[in-house]
Amino acid sequence: MIKTPKEVKRIMKTLGDEKFKAYTVGECVRDSLAGLKPYDWDVATSAGFEDLTRLFPEAKVISRKYSVIRMEFIEEVFDREGDFVGEEGIIVDVSTLRKSSLYGESGKTDEVQFAETIEEDLDRREFTMNALADNGYDLVDPFGGREDIKNRLVKTIGDPGESFREDPVRMLKAIRMAAELDFDLTQSVYEAICANYRLLEKISIDRFRNEFVKTLSASHAGKGLGLIMDTGIINLVLGDEVVKKLTRREKSDLVVLSQNIDRSKQVPERRLGLFYITMDKKRAMPSIEKFNFDSKTRQHLVDAVSDMAKLYFTSTKEMLKKFIYERGMDRYNYLANLEKAQRIVFDYDSETKIKSKMYLLEEIHALHEPIFPEDLAIDANDLIEAGI
Repeated sequence: MIKTPKEVKRIMKTLGDEKFKAYTVGECVRDSLAGLKPYDWDVATSAGFEDLTRLFPEAKVISRKYSVIRMEFIEEVFDREGDFVGEEGIIVDVSTLRKSSLYGESGKTDEVQFAETIEEDLDRREFTMNALADNGYDLVDPFGGREDIKNRLVKTIGDPGESFREDPVRMLKAIRMAAELDFDLTQSVYEAICANYRLLEKISIDRFRNEFVKTLSASHAGKGLGLIMDTGIINLVLGDEVVKKLTRREKSDLVVLSQNIDRSKQVPERRLGLFYITMDKKRAMPSIEKFNFDSKTRQHLVDAVSDMAKLYFTSTKEMLKKFIYERGMDRYNYLANLEKAQRIVFDYDSETKIKSKMYLLEEIHALHEPIFPEDLAIDANDLIEAGI
């Protein structure tokens, strides 16, 4: 059932030759069973950190504390003309078997305990479909994860309420996995999120942001966004007061977005922009600031909630050049692509205006017309030589 890459098989054989147990575990096994092709592979082994670094001296050390090393098998891909078109291959993380650890208030593990058996390692993996291991001969499935994958269900190991109280970020992970795999939450998981989502206020904003962005960037982001809205988590994304003050139009746009966001490309910054432009700037900005995005993403999102209307009404060459000059080409390109995505998602009648701006910009470039000072045919030295 599981097609293990030759590089992973070679790693497992090296460990096996040294009498260590080795298994592919977690999401790579899950995705293989679901008919997907994993890019990241995880191998769990009884070998300790010193043995791992001895057997694989070429590997990069990811964590000495958690005994994790990484090997990358990535190749650059070129087309027939010799132009670079991307990369292909896999990344393999090899780690020592670990037990469940206690969680502190921040949601991070307080200690590391290594395990003796694969069953102990799988017991810490939170969701049944991730608690799977394969050694090439047998599939280890102590919690019925294979059946849940077959039924396309996200299910926790044990009581979901207890699991979410132990580490609240698991609620976001459940929704993110539903969005990535087009799975459904079990009724008990859904109800436990509705009852416990306020616990997410205790986790770090970085953990919250990362899961939220991954959900919006997923193949079935609409399902994830719908769950965020239905479970109440949207109150933590935007703030209680903002949610209370959303207009009927803004609520309607959020619903339409959840229905159609999958039509847009899976570009995180663009998907985030589509989310925030459903509401007025004064309601969007507190959330943008709260999530502490990197400076580039923050600037793009501020531009999205501030300048989309201005871009829409930019209709002449002079207006377009001024718009680009004031923001820079990178920020303009972001807004231009966001405008295209907005038309697709919300079915706006703006194709003519979008094509008009594209034509104007092509003409500006074709005629070598300046937008920025460095585009001018003269510079300060020319002025000095002319005696000005």
